Amino acid sequence: MKVKTAFICAHILCLAYGLLCGGFTRFAASFFGIELGEAGMFITRIFGAALLGFAAIFLYARNEPHSPARQSIIIGEWIHSTIAVIFWIDALIRGIGNMLIIIPLLSHLVLAIWFGYYAIKCGVKPVSFSKS
Repeated sequence: MKVKTAFICAHILCLAYGLLCGGFTRFAASFFGIELGEAGMFITRIFGAALLGFAAIFLYARNEPHSPARQSIIIGEWIHSTIAVIFWIDALIRGIGNMLIIIPLLSHLVLAIWFGYYAIKCGVKPVSFSKS
């Protein structure tokens, strides 16, 4: 498969989760069996806004040629999805929410493996903060 396909799938997932978290926060929390106070609702909505931003990045980057910027997006999504998998597994182990949290866990796992493959294929390079 091509990176474009991974970008389209990531766009769809980020759009769906972004709308759930940002626009339908109470519904999403009840769907996953999670109780949120007002502060939790606020943070969840901010996270939903970030996911909608990621969705836009994936949508507009899908047709771009290989570049350092596109490689950075791939590495960023790899890191994001890998950390999300860890958090979802922790929530599952601790009994937070209901068994429906397996849905975002599996979707993040697929994205982590998919973008990890492309990150390694593109050659992950160490970050240098010095000016050359």
